[in-house]
Amino acid sequence: MLRRACLWAMVALVILWTAFPLYWFLKLAFDVPAGAAVFPPPFYPTKPTVASLATALGFRYVDKDGQVYLPSGLARQVRIGLLNSFILALSVTLITMPVVTLLAYTFGRLEFRHKNKLIMAVLLVVALPPISIIIPFYMLFLHLGLVGKLGGLILVTLTVTIPLLTWMLIGFFRNLPRVEALARIDGLSRMRTLITIIIPMAKVGLAVGSMICFLTAWNEFTFAHILVTGTPATTLPPVISGFLFMSPQPTQLAATVLYSLIPPFLLAYWLQRYITTMNITEPIVR
Repeated sequence: MLRRACLWAMVALVILWTAFPLYWFLKLAFDVPAGAAVFPPPFYPTKPTVASLATALGFRYVDKDGQVYLPSGLARQVRIGLLNSFILALSVTLITMPVVTLLAYTFGRLEFRHKNKLIMAVLLVVALPPISIIIPFYMLFLHLGLVGKLGGLILVTLTVTIPLLTWMLIGFFRNLPRVEALARIDGLSRMRTLITIIIPMAKVGLAVGSMICFLTAWNEFTFAHILVTGTPATTLPPVISGFLFMSPQPTQLAATVLYSLIPPFLLAYWLQRYITTMNITEPIVR
């Protein structure tokens, strides 16, 4: 009983540690600006309102008492950032997953010369800090005219997601049942075997990989901050950091953070339902 109590206490501590910052941003997002300045801060909104949610997107809000809340000065950037972040994350995911599927399958199930060296090269790229290569990328993109372009940011984000997802999925493909020999007996080519048998077997891993890829691109800050900040191609993470300068607005910052959490939460919820409804024990080869 003591061990079980300690286990539940640790679980509760982890949940509290994870959920409390989310709750605090939620509390600030639904509070008035004056309530955010109260010290010591209360654990609930002093005057619950959706004013910050409206003004963060550029809408003028008038509450029931006649108090007028003007749009945020960064509202336009927030709207542009939300749209660009979604385009970036969706484009990177759609490009990354087909490439990663082929690479992970090749590394995980085929034998060829210099395989281990190439895998170590992938690991090296994954371990390389993005800040260490941002200057070469910036100089290259400056000459190519890609600075301030969403296409350039998509290209540079692929250099992060493709090695990361390849390294993650190699082991997953390696542990799938070896059905290639049976498929060859039935007259299937290697590519047709991959498409009709291996990929359906790997759909759970590919779904999880897609979610991780989307979240990685959605939260990309380092490259976005250097390459597209202050341009029409800016994404949401650099815009959020802009709330910390000039005139800090805690409630509008919290509202923008809340908006940034909605797409990842919806994606995670949808994929969770999708994964749990998959019958991974159903035989693929009959």
